Amino acid sequence: MKYRPDIDGQRAIAVILVILFHAKINLFPGGYIGVDIFFAISGFLITSIIYPKMLAGNFSFLDFYKRRARRLLPASIFMTLVTLLAFAFVYPPNLFQVLAKSAMASLLFSSNFYFWQTSSYFSPNLELQPLLHTWSLSVEEQFYFLFPLSLVILAACKLKKNAVLSLVGLACAVSLFLAYWFAPNNLSFVSFYVLPTRFYEMGLGALFAIHLTHKPNAFSSIKYLREIGLVMVAIAAFQYDRQLAFPSFYAALPVLGTLLMLIDRRTSGILYSVLCSRLFVFIGLLSYSLYLWHWPIWVFLEWLFDTHSPVYMTAYFALTFVVAYLSYRFIEQPLRQPSFYQSTYSKTALSGFAAILIASVSFFSLQSNNRLLRVSAPNMSAYTNSLVSEPFRDKCTDTKRLKGQYSVCVLKEGVNAEYAILLWGDSHASALMSALDNFSDRFTIHAMNTSGCPGLVGAKRKGSHDCHLHNEFMQQYLLEQTNHYDLILDVSAWDNYIDGELLVTESSQIEEMHAALQRTIAFFEKNQLKYVFLPQIPRHKTNVPRAFFRQQLGINTELEFVPRSEYQTKLKRFEDMLYPSKNLIALDSFFCEEDKCAGSKDGKIMYKDAHHISVKAGETISYYLEGEILNAIEGSGAVLATSVE
Repeated sequence: MKYRPDIDGQRAIAVILVILFHAKINLFPGGYIGVDIFFAISGFLITSIIYPKMLAGNFSFLDFYKRRARRLLPASIFMTLVTLLAFAFVYPPNLFQVLAKSAMASLLFSSNFYFWQTSSYFSPNLELQPLLHTWSLSVEEQFYFLFPLSLVILAACKLKKNAVLSLVGLACAVSLFLAYWFAPNNLSFVSFYVLPTRFYEMGLGALFAIHLTHKPNAFSSIKYLREIGLVMVAIAAFQYDRQLAFPSFYAALPVLGTLLMLIDRRTSGILYSVLCSRLFVFIGLLSYSLYLWHWPIWVFLEWLFDTHSPVYMTAYFALTFVVAYLSYRFIEQPLRQPSFYQSTYSKTALSGFAAILIASVSFFSLQSNNRLLRVSAPNMSAYTNSLVSEPFRDKCTDTKRLKGQYSVCVLKEGVNAEYAILLWGDSHASALMSALDNFSDRFTIHAMNTSGCPGLVGAKRKGSHDCHLHNEFMQQYLLEQTNHYDLILDVSAWDNYIDGELLVTESSQIEEMHAALQRTIAFFEKNQLKYVFLPQIPRHKTNVPRAFFRQQLGINTELEFVPRSEYQTKLKRFEDMLYPSKNLIALDSFFCEEDKCAGSKDGKIMYKDAHHISVKAGETISYYLEGEILNAIEGSGAVLATSVE
């Protein structure tokens, strides 16, 4: 296939979109579609190269895979090794072990399966995985292996063009259906990562390539295909965002837009000139190396500095382009030439490099990087303890995803229980289970929590229909169990929903939260259900265990804290939204001192991230919380005094 500079221009658009999106620059909220542009280009180009050879009977699997290996593997493998070595000196053992495992998965072209299996709503560390971006490379490698094999089988059956198009089209349709049926939500990401749900993005490119092989001028009479395609890509880049259940059928828009640009063979016009300009072609030529290096560099700097100042961002972009150019110039380009592998020196160097890579991945997969870190044993223990998962999470949280149905679970069954409590809420309620698990045997405790879903009557969470259904289930359950529970403990990240504008409403977020809380209180009181709310604990601006670890490395001078006055304002806001009810238990005395609310207390890290309490914190507040709950149950009307002055 003749070289087309405009395709490198399209690659430039794709990689720029991805880099800006990962750098959290909101110019293109749907910048992640850059990956889908790459998928569409890959499907089109690979089929355009191999399908004519198959028809001519001179296609060689060995030659094809050699070319793919020389094109993709050297730069990818080198990036993986450098990433491992760099992060070995700055990452805590828990994150580094995941990195080592993902490196192994990446080398085996299966990192998409690895990250699918390790991703969920409660995986904030996923964005701290330097090799996360290799999932798309694994998808492409799996496509490169399976699709040519399928075409060879179809060619061996001597099927005509229309039959081949029909079968590939059917495969695309099945893939699209699977992508829609298993569309990701904030609990499950299978369709985001796997080839069966992504195939249609590359398969559509293959369809166009097959058709054009037989009819090269099929679309030559249609004007402005390139311009229409760019508009389609732009709509997706500007209108899509992180909340979208992607890919589903949404990926079809940027994919088809990309393909319209690809099938437009005109060599004139403003857009063609822009795509073929030196800048766009240069970025396009670097696109593979840019994609390889941009994410590990971002994660490395994010871990060390956690700032997005203009100076920081400028340094990030400059470093990314410099490293990508060096990778392209000295690794990607030389090692893709067959002649490179013919000299004795090259063979020796590659053998040594392979040995170092295998030894590094094997060592770090089996051993910890503890010896390379300057962190004392007690501080390492404090950090590790802060990340322990709360008990019963898999049993009592997100039961719809894990069990296929809403259900209330038993957290604790007291031997001689006097009181029964129901915990209702989101992931903050789930985190609180570490405290409830330490209650005395006087209590039976049940729970039903759904991540990202506040325990409110009539409230709707943006991008989550399941949340509304979850709360409707809880209302019906409580109506059937009116006399079963002595107290309903309603716990959610109230401030997060307000400040993050996560509630569906035509009014302000504060007004909707106020209305929803009042509806919930009215529901409790109408049905004579004794209840108490827990306000959200102070939310930090950064991940508390991460800030603690950076302090041990000497990067931070002091730990992150929230001014107590700032937290008191939000606490008072929540109290006002409950009024006239005063049924709440505030925990600020445990998380705040005179003027600040720190992330650590008495050698314990009180958070597992920026706003969920750690298991150690749960154990610390357990005795106090049990006493306050007893007061709520045994006191008249469960009217509690808050700590807000």
